Amino acid sequence: MNQVTRLRAPVLLGIALAVFLVPAAALAEIEVLESSAPEITAGTKLADEARIKVPDGASIRVLILSSGSTKTLKGPYEGTVAAYKDDRSWWERITGRDKDSDAPIGATRGMRPPQ
Repeated sequence: MNQVTRLRAPVLLGIALAVFLVPAAALAEIEVLESSAPEITAGTKLADEARIKVPDGASIRVLILSSGSTKTLKGPYEGTVAAYKDDRSWWERITGRDKDSDAPIGATRGMRPPQ
């Protein structure tokens, strides 16, 4: 019985920490990776529903922690990261190319001939 009493305190402490730390971690769902906006600096952590303002000509690239994906927001824009919509054509969205991008040309190696 004494052994159960000794284990109770660490278990309760662990549960209390989990209850208080999980909501704090849920608040920071977005991290700014790159930014040309003066008000938003790289490394800033934002809540999922935080409203941001990207001025005209500026852009920010964010990491969405819940999905592990990145998104680039171009100004002028004011709103949440989730509500941001690109104004690219369907072809640009499929191929991942922007209107101004010039993707590098790549190549692959073929199979080696049998020896």
